[in-house]
Amino acid sequence: MNSARRRKARELMVQALYAHRVGGDPLPEAVQAQVERRRPHAESLDYVHVLQGILAGRLGELDARIDAAVEGRAPERVGAVERAILQLALAELLHCEDVPAPVVLDEAVELTRTFSTEASTGFVLGVLDRLVRAARAGEEND
Repeated sequence: MNSARRRKARELMVQALYAHRVGGDPLPEAVQAQVERRRPHAESLDYVHVLQGILAGRLGELDARIDAAVEGRAPERVGAVERAILQLALAELLHCEDVPAPVVLDEAVELTRTFSTEASTGFVLGVLDRLVRAARAGEEND
């Protein structure tokens, strides 16, 4: 699958995760609403389903890891957009072995620039860097 189609899938998932958090929509319904609205290419839709499968039932675990990695800010003060980007990136880092970590980090930066502010990119990268280091430390202890 080409990178542009994966990027479209990630954008759709960030919007669905945001709707889930802010609007209270169940994640499957939020994803379906975004699919209907955006009508992604079949390859993008395939990756949306992969991401949705990874995220389903894991948002609490992902949030706990994100909250542990947030420094200098109370976890509840992490914006809904930034949290959605962090959830998605962390899910890919942990569960998409075919996507290299540098690609996930680059995509998180681009998503942050698209949906948030340039100033938020440093925050998102800092949290993801701590999450990557924590995951690697956990692998070394296994």
